[in-house]
Amino acid sequence: MRASTAIILAAALAAGCSRHPAVNPTHQITVYYCRAGTERLVPMQFRVSSSLTPAATASYAVNQLLVGPPSSAEAFVLFPAGTQASVTLNGSMAVVDLRGSIARSYASGGTDEAALFKSLTFTLTAQPGVRSVQVLVAGSKRATLPGGAFELDEPLTRDTFAQ
Repeated sequence: MRASTAIILAAALAAGCSRHPAVNPTHQITVYYCRAGTERLVPMQFRVSSSLTPAATASYAVNQLLVGPPSSAEAFVLFPAGTQASVTLNGSMAVVDLRGSIARSYASGGTDEAALFKSLTFTLTAQPGVRSVQVLVAGSKRATLPGGAFELDEPLTRDTFAQ
């Protein structure tokens, strides 16, 4: 009995020692937040699993943008609370479907609205292979947000915000 217990214990220890926890490799992505009262973008780095698909990485980046930056003393222009987004990739274009409160009404002013879409565009075009962003509102291509003024009917690029 003692011998069989010792053999079982030795086998269990050997099996446990040969297994090392798998380390999930990560890589860094950049999410851009626009500083309130300016057009200045502030890049913030986040780590994501390298096993994510490009579309899942883009979705993570957009959701991080919607949540807002980690606590900071700086004030940023943020998407309205309750805004949701789904992201798909179509070649070099990211298609972002905005839903929730932002799809019903937006009344924060043209400068803040441009800042939101600048943040979104720079965040997505920082992803490998993404060159433009088409914004949909509640599943449809619209000229602007309801109550907004920023033109959304054409894909956005970094050049859209060059002045």
